[in-house]
Amino acid sequence: MNLAAQILLKNAFDCIAKDKLDESEELLKKALNCAPNNHDILRCMSVVAALKTDYARALSLINQVIAIAPHDGVAHSNRGNILQALGQHEDALLSFNEAIRLLPTYAEAYNNKANVLQELYRFEDALVWYDKAIAIDPSYAKAYKNKGNALEWLRRHEEAMACFDIATSVDPSYVDAYWQKGLSQLASGNFQLGWQNYEARWTKSIPVKFQHAGVARLESLNNLHGKKLIVWAEQGLGDSIQFCRYIKPLSQTGAQITFLVPDQLLDIFNPLRAFCDLRSGLVYTPKDFDFQTPLMSLPLLFGTDLNTIPQEIPYLEVKEEKKKLLQKALHPSTNLRVGVVWSGGHRPIHLDGYLEGERRNIALDQIAFLGDLNGIDFYSLQKGDPAESELAAKKKILWPDIINCAPLINDFTDTAALLDSLDLLISVDTSTAHLAGALGKPVWILNRYDSCWRWLRGRDDSPWYPTAKIYHQMKAADWTEVIERVKVDLAKLVESR
Repeated sequence: MNLAAQILLKNAFDCIAKDKLDESEELLKKALNCAPNNHDILRCMSVVAALKTDYARALSLINQVIAIAPHDGVAHSNRGNILQALGQHEDALLSFNEAIRLLPTYAEAYNNKANVLQELYRFEDALVWYDKAIAIDPSYAKAYKNKGNALEWLRRHEEAMACFDIATSVDPSYVDAYWQKGLSQLASGNFQLGWQNYEARWTKSIPVKFQHAGVARLESLNNLHGKKLIVWAEQGLGDSIQFCRYIKPLSQTGAQITFLVPDQLLDIFNPLRAFCDLRSGLVYTPKDFDFQTPLMSLPLLFGTDLNTIPQEIPYLEVKEEKKKLLQKALHPSTNLRVGVVWSGGHRPIHLDGYLEGERRNIALDQIAFLGDLNGIDFYSLQKGDPAESELAAKKKILWPDIINCAPLINDFTDTAALLDSLDLLISVDTSTAHLAGALGKPVWILNRYDSCWRWLRGRDDSPWYPTAKIYHQMKAADWTEVIERVKVDLAKLVESR
């Protein structure tokens, strides 16, 4: 590689480090003109394409690299990462094996192979390869953190925390390890440390975006009387429903609160207008405020522990006019009325370090086994595709008796009115489940194996929602056993009536 190409390549690496991917790409194109078919430049171009999530192009580029330099072990490891991102796990493992054969001391390839094994739920196998990576590089913080994640899946939580501790010990600036610590601590009920480490969400590798630059961050609840404060909702709709309970106690500090929320929540959050100026987070531009705080940082500011969770429930309300209107659409019957939600959509969610996407969802043909029970009228409160369309297409075959309420639901106030007319909601971990809890309605939550921290470990109740019962998966990806337990309890509930 000539000098000009070397300089351009170095500058491209600097741009990648600063997340200036477009600039890096332009520099690499110029470098490639100076040194055509150079495998180092092509490999860097593949990295940039992968960082821009253009995995098809990344794979094409890394294949060119390997064609030019088949003994480039790093290229084979990179190819494995790209194949993993494309969901081609078995091919990814082959690429990592080749990388390890070519570079037996390249710890990253061992770590990357273990990551794929973990995605395949082969957690014990993953531990073997994390340990190999650590044996090569005892200061490999990322391998310790990833090993901790695998141990969490295996429910070896103390060992997992030990790995997270080592990760932060060898690299005190490794934010992702603090993040994983926080999630584990919150799940165990250690809120004192958990809320502190939960703040790592702003600077971890896939961060939550912090908003409203220029407004001071609220650090204390002292001396807020008369101060103008922005509270803004972050993350999902369910998170906002769960944590909006803090607005009332926050108002008791005397602060003048402006609460910014997603448009979908404006109507259902109407009761909160007694304590704040409720506004759309999409269109409101804050000016002349003293402080701001993200909604989910309020538990830290309040010093919330398991015994001090605000439990003034219900803290949301049902519109009586909507309830009366929707009751007319309900099936006249003396049976138990049970609402069902089995899918929260397929969007990837990165907040817990995994792409949980579909893992919280249950297939229609599985949830439909509940329909075998007598004495129950089931109502689908399912909104959103693909689940809503699947029900429309397969209802006659899989669950002919379920009453589809989707046409009646235009917003959360409609859902609330329906929930108030039902005896029970059975739902996966979705905003509808949170809404039922906030309304004080009975809700059975069907919870994935890699549970969100908020449902805690080893409990089938919730300190956040006293009317909730949690059904945890006993085995990863196995909903059959969960459905059987729910059926048994539903049958008892019918019998008790």
